[in-house]
Amino acid sequence: RFVETMKLIACITFHLIRLEEQKHEAAAVTVQRHWRRAKIRADHKSMCDGAIMIQRTVRMFVQSKRFALRVRSVVKIQSVFRGALCRKEAERRAVSAIVLQRTWRMQCCRSLFLKKKRCALKAQALFRAYACVRQYHAMREGVICIQRLYRSHVEKQRHHAKRDSAAIVMQCAIRGYIARERFVETMKLLKLITIEEQKHEAAAVTV
Repeated sequence: RFVETMKLIACITFHLIRLEEQKHEAAAVTVQRHWRRAKIRADHKSMCDGAIMIQRTVRMFVQSKRFALRVRSVVKIQSVFRGALCRKEAERRAVSAIVLQRTWRMQCCRSLFLKKKRCALKAQALFRAYACVRQYHAMREGVICIQRLYRSHVEKQRHHAKRDSAAIVMQCAIRGYIARERFVETMKLLKLITIEEQKHEAAAVTV
């Protein structure tokens, strides 16, 4: 029984030692894991820092290249824009000079045209005045001739009217005289007829 107790104690002790060793091993494993994790983290951090540095350098290089390209593009755009502005200004000045020349030439041509126009108007006025005077004299002669003809026609009409009225009066007088004479003769015949009828009636009554 003592032996069994000792065996039991030995087993328990062995088991406890085993548990302690397992605890130490687990602690060692935990420490190793944490150390390895820390090392991995440190390595990863150093690698990340290196990558970040490389990325930063590359990005800085790329940005510097892009900036230089943009600067060249901006300079080119500025040169093109300034060239366009200069060309536009030169065109504007050329157009202004052309407008000034055109205005001056137009003014000279206008003054010459107005001078010629005044001369032409004066010549036209003189010619039209001469033509109007000739037309006036021709129209006056025509009007005088028409008036002469009309007045002679009116006088002829008056003369014919007077003659016709006198002839009508004479015809009326003659016709009235003839009608009165006929009436008188008719009345005489009627008286004779009535007398003859009265004689026949008296002779018939006496018979």
